[in-house]
Amino acid sequence: MAQQHHRAALHRARPGDGTRAAGRTGRRAAARSLHRTPRPAAVRPPRAAAADGSRRQRIVEVPGMNVLILGGTGFLGTAVAQACERSGATVRVLSRGGTSTVGEGVRGDVRMPRLGLSAADLARIRADTTHVVFCFGSVSWTSGPGEVLETHGNGMRSALAFLHDLPELRQAVHVSSLLALGRAEGRITNRELYTGQRFRNWYEYGKYCAERLVRDALELPVGVVRFGPVLGPDPRGGRPDTRHGLPVAFPHLLAGYPVHLARRGDFPCWVTDASSAAEIVVKALTTPIGRATWTWFDPALPTLAEVFAEVCRPWGVVPRIVEARPLGRFTRLLGERVGTPRELAEYTEPWFDLDVDVLEEIPGPWPVPDPDYLGATGRALRDGAERKALT
Repeated sequence: MAQQHHRAALHRARPGDGTRAAGRTGRRAAARSLHRTPRPAAVRPPRAAAADGSRRQRIVEVPGMNVLILGGTGFLGTAVAQACERSGATVRVLSRGGTSTVGEGVRGDVRMPRLGLSAADLARIRADTTHVVFCFGSVSWTSGPGEVLETHGNGMRSALAFLHDLPELRQAVHVSSLLALGRAEGRITNRELYTGQRFRNWYEYGKYCAERLVRDALELPVGVVRFGPVLGPDPRGGRPDTRHGLPVAFPHLLAGYPVHLARRGDFPCWVTDASSAAEIVVKALTTPIGRATWTWFDPALPTLAEVFAEVCRPWGVVPRIVEARPLGRFTRLLGERVGTPRELAEYTEPWFDLDVDVLEEIPGPWPVPDPDYLGATGRALRDGAERKALT
């Protein structure tokens, strides 16, 4: 905390910190109807056709785009690297391991000056990098303060400083999280970052710090793209990771254990699939986004209960979701003792009131999420379990 001079304590922040003005765009009828719907729309059935094929995102080739992806070996980072490669871009992926399944892998560390690059790699990257994507950071909702502040604070400062050394830079995009809003109250749009909110955990606070640093770097062409939980089969192959975030609940539900949720989970959790999220990042690079903030989630707005039901469906399991209201705050205190995984314990009630019209600030055509990405997540879990049982 001592490294964060702008914060006196975890639950205190300066009024107006990180906010900016944003113009309004025209409204599409589809978004208006979503906004007026009294409850989120149901999940699309498996293999259902997209509602409007004209809105399917087409990745347009952009000649001469040389993209450096910081943290491009993770779940979403790999999907972004694949989408950039499909667009015709030259892709470099920086990671501590120095390997990548897409494009060229480069060894480095965002927490170090000049990203910890060797002299040869530094010269090549400086010479021809035109676009940068920030996909690095902790993915665990139970991360401790050391990991969070080192990566999201010092790492972001190092990454932003590095952009000053790129003479050909046209656009950079920071992949942020809606959870940076913490326990925000009132109607949330793309303008807000600090709303006087408290933070449930260090992960949320770290995401807040990183986005605040980006918004304060007024001299750099860095835009922000926010996502909620990103699901779907792992683009790297293999069994989906259920150690962090929302997927932590999947093994519990599949084993028949209950999860306690307010309103039995009948509230949106702002999920989307990895494929459409990656296409939004490419759109932000190529439109370009400038210094704006975009928010993307599945326009079908599946509730948390529907997410759990669809993931469990390929297993033939009906998730046991119990009304949490009688337990109140004891659900969070007891956690797994009442069947709620630790990472989910703070998210058993509606998260915040997000204005669905934020989608309208993303230029069309929009990508169309895979209509069965939730079921595909469950199948990938099932297939991974079967392969593990055979070995």
